[in-house]
Amino acid sequence: MSEKSSRVPKRRRVVAKSSTKATQGRDRWILSYADFITLLFAFFVALYSLSLKNSDDEARLKETLQGVFDAVQKSIKPINIGEPIVGEPKDSEMVEVKPIPAAVPTIEENTSSAVYSLLSQVVENQFSGLHATGQISVTESADWVSLELKSGLLFGQGEYELTNEAVALLILVADILKAYPSVVLVEGNTDDLPVNSRRLVSNWHLSSLRSSSVVDELVYRGVNPTMIAPIGFSSEHPKVRNTNDYARQQNRRVILRISKRNADNLHDYLFQ
Repeated sequence: MSEKSSRVPKRRRVVAKSSTKATQGRDRWILSYADFITLLFAFFVALYSLSLKNSDDEARLKETLQGVFDAVQKSIKPINIGEPIVGEPKDSEMVEVKPIPAAVPTIEENTSSAVYSLLSQVVENQFSGLHATGQISVTESADWVSLELKSGLLFGQGEYELTNEAVALLILVADILKAYPSVVLVEGNTDDLPVNSRRLVSNWHLSSLRSSSVVDELVYRGVNPTMIAPIGFSSEHPKVRNTNDYARQQNRRVILRISKRNADNLHDYLFQ
């Protein structure tokens, strides 16, 4: 009976020893957590530095950050990742990656022939089918280069939100207009049928909203907002007489007119 009693404490000591080892293993995460908290503290100190204007405060901040990062570096042990892989390039053998050239070259000389040529290339190469059916065309006069887009290509019936096809086209047009700093007037035209929508008051309203949608997209894509403006002509400037559905389809259009005359901004171009 006495022998059984003497074995009990020994068994308890073994259990206690195993429990201590398990506890020590579980507590190792505290070291990583402490490093994380230290770095987080340094991050918020850096944010606080943005509001400092006093040079003395900045000097003290630098000392504080230096001390924080020194402490972190001492607590971080390097990880052995083994020998370098055979054939791995050295620093001197790294391949230089050159930037991809822009799709549209910069136009150094502000010439109307350049923008006309670029627009024609976009229309013929990217939208040849639409060009063949008359949905899109590029023309040139003495004062303007004009890009005409049928409204059926840009908008749904009676709508003024751009279609996906319209956005894709205007992205390419914007690249050219950014390289060609000139005044751009965006004209909206409708047919003579009255609008049938509670959101729209008249064809004046519809034509203005459509031209504004085109301007918004071009400006969003990087065109200088001081060089572009929307105009709504309603049905007052038809291309052909509104005698049938086909004729009305020809009259529903948006025209981008790009001036050949240099100007610093649209306002000075129009009023000076």
